[in-house]
Amino acid sequence: VNLHDVAFSPAGDRLAVGGGAPAEEGSVEIFSWPAGKSLKILNGHENSVMGLAWLNETTLATASLDHSVILWNTRTGSRGRRLKGHSRGVSSLCFLRKEDVLVSTGVDQSLRVWKPGSGKLVHSLNIHTRPVHDLALRPGSEGLPMVASVSDDRSVRFWQPTIGRMVRFARLQSRPLDAEWLPDGSRIIVACTDGHVRVVHPVTVKVTHNIAAVKGWAYSLAVHPTDGSVLVGGQDGQLRRRVLPGKPEDRP
Repeated sequence: VNLHDVAFSPAGDRLAVGGGAPAEEGSVEIFSWPAGKSLKILNGHENSVMGLAWLNETTLATASLDHSVILWNTRTGSRGRRLKGHSRGVSSLCFLRKEDVLVSTGVDQSLRVWKPGSGKLVHSLNIHTRPVHDLALRPGSEGLPMVASVSDDRSVRFWQPTIGRMVRFARLQSRPLDAEWLPDGSRIIVACTDGHVRVVHPVTVKVTHNIAAVKGWAYSLAVHPTDGSVLVGGQDGQLRRRVLPGKPEDRP
């Protein structure tokens, strides 16, 4: 069984772990935290679970390569609504809590915007030209919420999903696989297949920093909330810390 995503509940007292066996089954296990006791196993997908998003303390959304998103009651373990709209596997989820909107994306190159309560598909956004790997919600920004997506078409695209609009995009030298915003929402950090992380300005769409991080592909990253560093995961078990250039007060 492969594990593809982990996500803490809003209160941080439970951890969801999603994965599965390709083309066979997808499952999610809910653990208490920090005790690590198994609380529930959620079975219902026919292919690997790739993405997770907590909608609230009870409801978890799971994205799978079986082309669907399922909403679960994590207290009872019961399966709720299944969201169908993608023509291929779903790779990532992003929940806009204030607007009660769920965004999904995947191999079919599209973003789908849902109202999870009714299951209604609000927008279908089909501008990417290759599979999409990840979504990241911009923190703490004023005005309409913004979501960034990264794709094999070597682009980072910035969206306002509540109105179904792509705002702008940045073209990169290498394929991006994972993305995370800086805590203040001023830049987005992207991990790429050339082992570099790139820092992108969401307004000018310029790459402000290009930092060598690991040898081979950089698959994932995590941005530290306060010290200006980025932790990058790569091939062969590599895990490297990189600090953004400049003094702390000058960092993007």
